[in-house]
Amino acid sequence: MPDTASRGLDTRDALIKTATQVFAQQGYHGVSTRAIATAAGVNQALIGYHFGNKEGLYLAVFEAIGQSLGQHLSPLGQKLRQVVDDAPANLDHPARLALYLPLLDNLCNVMSELLLSPQTEYWAQLILREQQNPSQAFELLFERLMQPMLGALTRLLAELRGDLDAKGHAMLAISLLGQILVWRFAREAVARHMGWQQQPDLAAIQQLLHQNIRLLVKGEL
Repeated sequence: MPDTASRGLDTRDALIKTATQVFAQQGYHGVSTRAIATAAGVNQALIGYHFGNKEGLYLAVFEAIGQSLGQHLSPLGQKLRQVVDDAPANLDHPARLALYLPLLDNLCNVMSELLLSPQTEYWAQLILREQQNPSQAFELLFERLMQPMLGALTRLLAELRGDLDAKGHAMLAISLLGQILVWRFAREAVARHMGWQQQPDLAAIQQLLHQNIRLLVKGEL
């Protein structure tokens, strides 16, 4: 028989998993703790025990999303910063391209594969809701994951586009990420436009992203 601590963790995980789906589908204000507890098959009082209240559960959902995304993305951000830190100061532009383009390609590959996986469907819905009406949950996700990744990417792009100022580097980073995010956040429109009935063509998307990266860093896009 599982011990009490193990049962408690299982219940907590079940509530977070259920709340992720329910909050994504109905929004924070559209669902009660009673409905979440019922969907999870647990006593409503356990939400208070584990999370304090509905807001605590909502924040725990974003903590879990941030941790899961961070496992995939944080090492990439650290790698970007480390390579820039270690790069010789006198690299010419072709050498910079040879050093940094594989990192950008890998970032696009990991992010596109992650965002287009079924695992992130409800995460994307929640993040999109928070983009439209930010709460403390968005601040948590931005500070712990989005801001460090954007900072690392902006810094790397500054090494490739010396013709731009700091604002231009930041906008370039946003533009690059936007080309990845659109495949998830506009997924239904994309699928209908492309005629994709099942899964999107990940290989074709990644090939296009790699081409666009090269145009962006050359100032041709």
